[in-house]
Amino acid sequence: MDGGTAHLARLRALPVLAAVVFLVLHVFAYPATRFSNDSYRYAREAYRFLGDSPRQAQQKAVAAYCADTARLVHRNRQLDQRKFREPGREAAYRHTCETKYRDGLAPTSPKYERIFRTRPGYPLMAAPFVALLGAKAGLTAVALAFTTAAGWLVYLLLRALRSPPPAAVLGQVLYYVTPLAQWGGRPLSEGPVIALMTALLLAAVWLLRGRVTRGALLFAGAFALGSAVKYSSFLIVGLFLAAAAYAVLALVPRARQRGTWVLAGLATAGTVAVLAVSRVFGLPGMTDSLQDMFTLHWTYPEIAGPWRSLLRLNAHYWWQWLQQEALAPLLLTLLTAGAWGLWKRSVPVALCVLATGLTGFATMAAHPLAVEQDRLYVQVWLIPVIGVPLALERLWRRGGTAPAAPGGDRTAGEPAGCAT
Repeated sequence: MDGGTAHLARLRALPVLAAVVFLVLHVFAYPATRFSNDSYRYAREAYRFLGDSPRQAQQKAVAAYCADTARLVHRNRQLDQRKFREPGREAAYRHTCETKYRDGLAPTSPKYERIFRTRPGYPLMAAPFVALLGAKAGLTAVALAFTTAAGWLVYLLLRALRSPPPAAVLGQVLYYVTPLAQWGGRPLSEGPVIALMTALLLAAVWLLRGRVTRGALLFAGAFALGSAVKYSSFLIVGLFLAAAAYAVLALVPRARQRGTWVLAGLATAGTVAVLAVSRVFGLPGMTDSLQDMFTLHWTYPEIAGPWRSLLRLNAHYWWQWLQQEALAPLLLTLLTAGAWGLWKRSVPVALCVLATGLTGFATMAAHPLAVEQDRLYVQVWLIPVIGVPLALERLWRRGGTAPAAPGGDRTAGEPAGCAT
């Protein structure tokens, strides 16, 4: 093997190595992950898909929740400077927990339960793994697989933008070390949701570059599966990507090619389809979501004028959020750098990535809950994950310290779809 072939082999091994290291770290960190109230609900649905009766599924999910909570109590006790020498009482705590929640974890409002029953995708995919590995491990395995694949999709996306392999691997690694992976590796739906949004972005890049068939198939498949996992999130991302595609058609004349029109059509069709299905089956909508938030999952009476209350809460939330970010503006700095890198590489791609990332802030605006903000707006990290490698690559090339990507650089106004 000559030097050039060996170098190429090493470059090809980098994404695999990054994925392996990521998986090893998350297997090591598995005991620190939390089987939350939401995880309990997904586990219960998975057991029902496996054929258990509603009562049996609930009992198994409660047992999984209590076992994990008992382990968490044990971990916390080990760090208590006064109690760490005492013998553990995890078995007793687990028994008390199972007795307390023998009728299921609160809240038990039928309206709240219905929110999770209209998200069948994640527990259905996880059901075989839950049967094989147990509730927490089975749900985590699926979430972790999606998150690992999402990092690889970022690598493919950056390579499709003609970034050199080191820059593309940097994007993959950034995905693995940001809150995208922190939340994506937990037994929650965030892993599949964010991974499928990343797939939509890769499909959008392919469409903008004229790879119409490949991009259309990936977009349609990712959108359909994502809607089954969490239709409310994909309603927002479909709407935002449609707006981005129409903005490209309106603002970037050189991008008015078949792939861009297909992207606009698919995003619009997906949004309309989700709205139609929601209307036909009476799925919980935005008003239900607001009542869920303001009534603490219907443990309090519903309020009058939830939209007015949302506006007032947002006015308080975002002002305080900006104050908190000003103390340590890491996210704002990375967002700015990422947006700049994307804009300089390709305006059409930048609009699509920004649209997808900003769905996180849109979700936060719809649910301005400070205690859950990192989880609710986690999608915004897609902007720096994809944009920062492009920004660094541009700076490196300006300094003459890195080889140019094949095909050369792009100006801000040149659409990716103009490349052959």
